[in-house]
Amino acid sequence: MKSLTVFAMILILSACGGSPSMKLLKKHHNDLVVYEDFGVCKGYGCRYYLKTGLSDGEWQQITDVFTVPPKEAAEEREYIKKAIGLFERLIGPKTGTDSDDAGAQIINFSTRDQMDCIDEAFNSSTYLHLLRKAGLIRFHRLGKPLRRGNFIDRWPHNTATIHELALPETVKGEGHYVVDSWFHANGVAPEIIPASLWSKGWSPDKE
Repeated sequence: MKSLTVFAMILILSACGGSPSMKLLKKHHNDLVVYEDFGVCKGYGCRYYLKTGLSDGEWQQITDVFTVPPKEAAEEREYIKKAIGLFERLIGPKTGTDSDDAGAQIINFSTRDQMDCIDEAFNSSTYLHLLRKAGLIRFHRLGKPLRRGNFIDRWPHNTATIHELALPETVKGEGHYVVDSWFHANGVAPEIIPASLWSKGWSPDKE
């Protein structure tokens, strides 16, 4: 294994190799309460944690996505994609993340309003929590953020996850899906794919 300089390691850690988003969720658990008042991360590794929220009218836009209830889990996942993208478009102008680019640049000296996968995993988990709490998600529950890669096999990467309620709860088994908004720019619907596939290094540009 090649040795890494301190500078190189800092660059790696700034691009999704830091502490898992689960620690952030535990730290800010009490903030995951109501749509009018919750927190979001930005700046790579949640360097900036901002309190924000939605107005009643904005929340209505979110609930409108589910006006016609989904009939099955697969259909609900499509609804979730639309809702997460809408969350980002509504929250972006309030937090400065509306200009967030797809992915995360390794060398980036202007990360304040950008989000790496740790930020994205935390934020998507927050949005999923709010949807589930409101009863809008009925076929899934929020899972723990998942991580892949350890520098040796592939680049470290984190994501939010959901579990299909009708199937056994296994980390990489059938019914466990990632909700990964890191691949695309702010406001674009996230990728929802089986966790088992994602863990092998899946990305949309490989399709």
